[in-house]
Amino acid sequence: MTTWRDQLQRASFRGVPFHVRTADTEEGRRGVLFEYPQRDEPFVEDMGLKAGEFTLNAFVLGDDYAKARDALRDALKKPGPGELVHPTLGRLNVALTAPFRFTEDLVDEGRVARFTLRFTQTGDNLQPSTRADTAYLVDSAAVTATDTAVADFGDVFGVDGLPEWVSVDAVAVLGEAMGALDAARAGLAPDLSVLGDFATELSDVTSSLSSLVRTPLTLASRIAGLVAGLSGALSRPADSIGALGRLYGYSSSRPPVPTTTPARRAQAANRTAVEALVRRTAAIESARAAARLDFGSASTADPARRMSYQQAADLRERISDALDDEAAPASTSVFNSLMDLRTATVRDITDRGADLPRLATISMPATLPALVVAYRALGDARREADLVARNPIRHPGFVTGGMSLEVLADA
Repeated sequence: MTTWRDQLQRASFRGVPFHVRTADTEEGRRGVLFEYPQRDEPFVEDMGLKAGEFTLNAFVLGDDYAKARDALRDALKKPGPGELVHPTLGRLNVALTAPFRFTEDLVDEGRVARFTLRFTQTGDNLQPSTRADTAYLVDSAAVTATDTAVADFGDVFGVDGLPEWVSVDAVAVLGEAMGALDAARAGLAPDLSVLGDFATELSDVTSSLSSLVRTPLTLASRIAGLVAGLSGALSRPADSIGALGRLYGYSSSRPPVPTTTPARRAQAANRTAVEALVRRTAAIESARAAARLDFGSASTADPARRMSYQQAADLRERISDALDDEAAPASTSVFNSLMDLRTATVRDITDRGADLPRLATISMPATLPALVVAYRALGDARREADLVARNPIRHPGFVTGGMSLEVLADA
């Protein structure tokens, strides 16, 4: 018959054995007591588990007890935590948190050394870690870049003191830019809660262009706001990036201006300023939208929206190239602000996309339903939606045999 004594484990610390006479254990939870003036009922805030404390009255004995005593002393003197085999609680990672004491009776009781040991349970020393909010850094750099682009427009654009036809041409060029903004969102799913605001603002700016050309800074701010509004008017950040990408190479379709007189040169400079402002703000808002983009994870509800590493890298390159293109011919202030935004964007996408799954290519020897392909090739029928979304499959019931299919390799 097994007794409670048979269930006791041989005590040791760092592999050095000893005997235990009594074991005292203190465990529980930590709490902070709050007693408020004029309130009879106190409140205790739970601060988590208390570290277990184990006090052992231990001993070593025998004719060679001195050897066992010294081995235990050496083990107790070593720095850092160690493994304690507790006679009733088993293996614990502990540290000695109080000086140990040992007693030897050299008259009445020989061949034994008695120890008083106090251990506290410990774990890994996980220091608080910090991680930069890369999305916030992108947003902050985008605000600065927009302000700089607006200020630069104000320095270049102007119609005061020039012939009336310069103003007329500027209004026509701006009207064309308004049309490009409206066309950029065509065919994309709108956010109906804000689409009306964007349409109203676009209409208001368009109808006010004749007066706005007299106040370049206000005009630039309104245009920048419209580009930001275009991004916000779409329901998904990915759609916003797609719409804004249509404006990266924006230029007026009006005939070139011969720069033969000061008025003509001012007319050409105004056109260039409008085109540059549209392109710059589009690139800036693309970076901001990318920072809002959810790359997805293995637990993403819609697997078709989970990005691959290659997709994140392509996105990073497209936005970086757009910012580079606009920074190259710009003034020093605009160049610096766009490069700061580029740095923040590259860091954000790189950090958040580092662990995304890579793409792989598969094919099936026969035509099969996408559900069967997902199960046979990927081992998970739930990945059917991702398979269909990533490939030009006309009907999920028929995936052509031999067709090259892109899939997430380690989803």
